[in-house]
Amino acid sequence: MRRLPSQIEGKTYIEYYMKKILILSLIAMSVSMVSAQDVDNFEVGPYEVEYKEPGDFKYRLIKGVDLYEYYHLKRDTVVNGKMSSPVSHALQVEARFRVPRYVGVGCSNVPEIAAAYKFQLSSGVYLNTGVSLALSFGKYERGNEQLSETLFMAGVPISLEFGKIDRAHASLYGTVGVMPTFYGGGKGYDATFAVPKVKDDIDPDAGKSGFIVAPQLGFGGYLPIGNQLVRLGSFFQYDINCSGGDFDVFKERIGRFSVGANIGLVF
Repeated sequence: MRRLPSQIEGKTYIEYYMKKILILSLIAMSVSMVSAQDVDNFEVGPYEVEYKEPGDFKYRLIKGVDLYEYYHLKRDTVVNGKMSSPVSHALQVEARFRVPRYVGVGCSNVPEIAAAYKFQLSSGVYLNTGVSLALSFGKYERGNEQLSETLFMAGVPISLEFGKIDRAHASLYGTVGVMPTFYGGGKGYDATFAVPKVKDDIDPDAGKSGFIVAPQLGFGGYLPIGNQLVRLGSFFQYDINCSGGDFDVFKERIGRFSVGANIGLVF
């Protein structure tokens, strides 16, 4: 005859059912853990994936797979997540401003607009050639007078540029070159007068034309901003007057050595 729980020796009715509940709970947990260990295995390209649930997965390269052969790559291929757009040739337009130094009789400022076309000669070496237009504004002392003078300059800058120019990456550059320049059209007069009123007010050495050769050294950098490549830098220039005559306006008044800064765009 089957014994009722209340008749079980040494155990109460509650203890008997508590054990039953505990056993059933352990069985349910075991089944749940077994189902949680289900893993899907599949291949994605050259990788095999172990997937359990969203956010819980592992992947590894399939054993024996060579990525160079799989993607048909050469052994020297460099895979980089960043885009690269090297410049082989481009149009460069910039504004320049320089100030002649070591002028003992006054000062002058030279704003300039220059455009150049650059050709890549070899890796990291470019040839730049173009045109330049500038005005020299100066104020100089002459005895007890103050002389104001404006001079027009038109040149052909030619330079070699060294650097890795890339539209997608910032880079540095250095330049060495020369700029043959025609100058003239200047007028000088006593600054105490609004305009030259009499012939004696005009400086006899102003308004002369001539030709100079200006060696240049420069350095700076390229900075990609949005879809534009910006060129920033500074430069040094030395003006050598090749015109004859007993008065060298650069040596005597304007100054031959100057320092400057430039900013422009590369198209």
